[in-house]
Parts: sequence; C-alpha cells; structure tokens
Amino acid sequence: MTALVNSCILLLCGLFMLPGQVAGSTAEEHLYLRKTGAESSYFNWRLEPGTLLRLITDLQQERDITRMNADLETREWSVKDPAQKIDLQVTRRDNSLLMTGLFKGSTISREVSIDDAPWYQALSLSLRQFTNPNRDHLEFWSIRPDTLDVHKLQVTRSGEELVDMNGTMTKAIKLKIQLTGLKSMFWSCHYWLRKEDGLFIRYQGPSGPPGWPETIVELVAPPTHAMSDPAGDGQ
Repeated sequence: MTALVNSCILLLCGLFMLPGQVAGSTAEEHLYLRKTGAESSYFNWRLEPGTLLRLITDLQQERDITRMNADLETREWSVKDPAQKIDLQVTRRDNSLLMTGLFKGSTISREVSIDDAPWYQALSLSLRQFTNPNRDHLEFWSIRPDTLDVHKLQVTRSGEELVDMNGTMTKAIKLKIQLTGLKSMFWSCHYWLRKEDGLFIRYQGPSGPPGWPETIVELVAPPTHAMSDPAGDGQ
C-alpha cells in the first residue's frame, strides 16, 4: 500500500475553464513535506505548460513525469529510479495502457485494457477540477507503481474544512479516495485542496496494512509562479 500512497501524492485550459483549473505560460512550483512515522522527506513539484501539461515530481532518486491534456487526464507517465532499476514509460492509446521499459531490473512490454474512465496518475493536479461545486464524485484509473497493477478508484467530495497552510487557516475542499465496489472498505485516503484555486495542500492516508503509521503530506513552500496560458510552446 505504500506505493499506492506514493501514487496518490506524486499520484487545462482551452476556451472554457472550470474554477480551479490551471492556466499559465510559466512554470508553477511547490515544495512538499512527506511524513510517515518518524521518517520525513521533501519532494519537489513542478508544472510546465505545453500542448500537453508536464508535471515533474522528484522524491529522493525517483523522478516521475506525467503529461496531461486540458482536462487534466493523464496521457503519458514515465518514472526513473536508478536505485530500483526502473526506467518505465506508460502511454494511453484509446482504452489501453501500454507499458514498456525496465521495471525492477526486468524488461517489460504490457498492454492493459481499461474503459472510458479517465486515467489520473498525478492526483495532486488532476483533482483540481473538484473546485467546481457541481463536481462531487468521479471514477478513474490509476497505476500502482510498485506492482504496475491497474486499479479503478473513486473520488468523492466530503465537504469543506479550515486547514493550516504555512501558518494561515485556509478554506479547503476535502476529498476522499477509495477503491471501487466492495473493495472500497479496505483502503481510503484524503486530499485537501485550497478552495480558491484547487492547489493541493494536504494528504493523509495509511502507509500500509492496519497498524502501520499514517502518511501525511503538506505544502511547505508557497507557489513561485502562476500559470496563464497552458497552450504555450513548452513540452
């Protein structure tokens, strides 16, 4: 489950924009702190504009690059981690996910069939659409990065709360992420997004089976730039 948590934490706009969608021509950058029990680590989050938005997250030796369309649906995902002997690329083609590359030292080439639901590999960004008050539930696909198992998950709007954001109490939208169907009772986590723009400010969820410590992720540095034109020339 630890890797599924990592997927959540590691795991725009055309003519019509919903509240909270990203807009911009320059990069948006944030710094987050992840705590699990007595262990803690920082990771960098950088969103770059382009025909496909490009989100880069760096956590220790791992680098994830997620490319998304204007609806924040993942189209491509790559992950490199020399320590784990991982150099993986995943692409969506219609209702299939095509996986190629090196995974834990083994060469893989795999095709996984899914349905029409969106693929979200970077929930920290894809969930921004929930700043729209008319959006309260959605099912989506996501890949568990330690096994490459493909899961259908669901997100539900749980209400609004005040969250301490760098010493300032901030209005936030609380979202609950679960597996679908009967599996929903076995695992869940929560995200908090700043109400005014959907910025991911907090995550809380289990790091493993019952009895394992919780993982908490919080924004620790304010944004450096706001984006204004995602259809720029970046990649």
